[in-house]
Amino acid sequence: MAERTASASPDDVAELGPALAGSQLEPVPVQGCNVCDPCGRERELARRAGRSLEVRSLNGVIAGHPHGREVRG
Repeated sequence: MAERTASASPDDVAELGPALAGSQLEPVPVQGCNVCDPCGRERELARRAGRSLEVRSLNGVIAGHPHGREVRG
């Protein structure tokens, strides 16, 4: 017996909108951080302008920012 799997038609994908249709999870900027907040704002501006390389770069900055990590000395 063959399993039935759901598949999305082009109309279904169009209804999801661009943020859900082709994106993956991104790092969330820590609110109030003087590094994460500006990077999050710049990321949204870059996304609206279609600059995907800049979006990826800013994702790396946000993801690599050391929140919650202890500084060892």
